[in-house]
Amino acid sequence: MKESLIKILLFDFFDGKTTSIQRKLIEEWMEDTRNQDTYYRYLDEWESTHPQFQPELDQALLNYHHIRKGKSVPATSLSISEKPAFASPINKWLWVAAVACTAIFGGYVFRKQIWYETLESLPGKTVAYTLPEGTEVLLNGNSQLLVPRFGFGDDSREVFLSGEAEFNVTHTSRNDRFIVSMSENYQIEVLGTEFIAFSRDRGKRVYLKNGKVKLQLPEGKQLYMKPGNLFVANNKGDFKMTEAADPRPYAAWKQRTFYFNNTLLSEVAVQIREQFDVDVRIADTLLAKRRIAGIFKAEQADDLLQILSELLEIEITQKDHFIELSTSKIP
Repeated sequence: MKESLIKILLFDFFDGKTTSIQRKLIEEWMEDTRNQDTYYRYLDEWESTHPQFQPELDQALLNYHHIRKGKSVPATSLSISEKPAFASPINKWLWVAAVACTAIFGGYVFRKQIWYETLESLPGKTVAYTLPEGTEVLLNGNSQLLVPRFGFGDDSREVFLSGEAEFNVTHTSRNDRFIVSMSENYQIEVLGTEFIAFSRDRGKRVYLKNGKVKLQLPEGKQLYMKPGNLFVANNKGDFKMTEAADPRPYAAWKQRTFYFNNTLLSEVAVQIREQFDVDVRIADTLLAKRRIAGIFKAEQADDLLQILSELLEIEITQKDHFIELSTSKIP
């Protein structure tokens, strides 16, 4: 179907003017994920030219289910005065269905997908992306970056990181700020610089390679970093910043290597879970406190587990949903 016809059909759908056959056609068309960007783009264009209203999403969803089952919509759920100003005098049933469908597709299920595109990497794989304004991003394995689907704002460029990534931020002619937002109210604010950011369950970490950044911390605290600084915060909110840190432990993942410097085996297990999405457990507390040092190449979890087995002489056992490390029973 031509894109011009799709636009007309979608605009009629947003206006509540489509027939049941047309709505079925849209539903089938949306099943192809390649068409979702077009849907979101036209939804944004339609919303920009129509006064907005806030539907009762729960009630709209309930009405939609009533209609699908051939039941009457409760009279108390909708009155003529509740119609938005832009609604044309179409059949009341069609309008309710349109509101419900719009709530489901536009604001209920796909709310995050409408406004943000998800850039991601599979466990154990690094992926490079270039953002529309030129900023280069390298995602570590098992990571996600949310980027505004319809462009950045007028004076800032904000993205949302879950996982680990290296950023090489492009300086713009308008000096637009670049902001990396992470969970727990942590933000990295820069103009043009190169840094590695880490945001996972166990805490946050920022290593600054070049330039300057300002860190926004919970409770309104701020820190300024210069090249070589390392910021680390645990999941309890405790943090520290050190100077002239060795960059190798924080950049090793770019070459698919692991850098261990007297590292606890329990910490190694955490890194395997974070990068490869493989659950590694150590029941023996003494074994968990053993340490390892060295630089090891590992394209997948099995590579690193084999190295640990040989160096530390431990047993690797595959359980139902996890891998267990244990002390070798062989003398």
